[in-house]
Amino acid sequence: MKKHNLDLANISTILYSEDHAQVNLPVCDHYTGRPKYFEKALQIRAEIGACFDITLDLEDGAVVGHVTEIATWAAQSLVDFSARYGGETRRPGVRLHPVQDPAFEQELPIVLREGVPLPAYLMLPKPENFDDVKLAIGRIREQCAKAGVEAPPMHVLIETHGALAAVHQIAGLEEVESLSFGIMDFISSHRSAIPKTALNSPGQFENPLVRRAKLEISAACHRFGKVPSHNVTRNIRQPEMGAEDATRAKRDFGFTRMWSIHPDQIVHIVSAMLPTDSEVDEAVLVLTEAQKAEWGPIQIKGELHDRASYRYFFEVLNARSNRGG
Repeated sequence: MKKHNLDLANISTILYSEDHAQVNLPVCDHYTGRPKYFEKALQIRAEIGACFDITLDLEDGAVVGHVTEIATWAAQSLVDFSARYGGETRRPGVRLHPVQDPAFEQELPIVLREGVPLPAYLMLPKPENFDDVKLAIGRIREQCAKAGVEAPPMHVLIETHGALAAVHQIAGLEEVESLSFGIMDFISSHRSAIPKTALNSPGQFENPLVRRAKLEISAACHRFGKVPSHNVTRNIRQPEMGAEDATRAKRDFGFTRMWSIHPDQIVHIVSAMLPTDSEVDEAVLVLTEAQKAEWGPIQIKGELHDRASYRYFFEVLNARSNRGG
């Protein structure tokens, strides 16, 4: 990959006539609900850098019936993380329980309190509708006000019929920076009308109802400058399948981030989600020549380029720079 001295911030002001504020997040989101797996993820982060997020899972990825203990572990993990890596390193996020679950109210004052560093984001699972998301945001704001801290950004897991129907409303909320697709609960909610084969590849990319859900989530995110995050790869014995799923999710459905549920999946997903070296090299070439031409039309290898294609190549470089490359 060629190095470049292109000023992306300046190029953005040239190519976009209005504020081009978009959320940029690491391309992989790794979920862990147990201390030993959290440590394993931290080891991988030390090796490959902060090109993936870590989410402390208080819900489906944690042991059932130990709400207070697991929330306390998450809070202590945030404290230990900040002591270990300092305040500038991106902290883990936290997945809460659904807002209608009594556990939600139990864990909020444990995770969001004075003396506990704020998580990078909070993941809200299983909202039944737009009102559930608004309710959760309100309760989180109230708790943060009590703790004297700002509310962290919200990530929302779209896995119910009602949430999918309201996906554009949810994506448009200022507090929300990412939407994820929860494929397993989504398929389960269809009462066996969607076959089990759609839980895995290639079925998950071929079933019309699942395809529609993925496309709706991705489109809503791109409309509002938010980050669409793809569902898990369930096959953890073949971690390379995570790369295959990530490639198709990015190429065919416009997802720019993907969940990991096993440490061995992380590197494969990151590699597949980031622009390749050849894509970056082409973007550098086109934008360098465009800059020389003062951003007027040019041709390279017989292909016309103008400001529309410059914006595309700008986004390639921006993705590599801001999502962990």
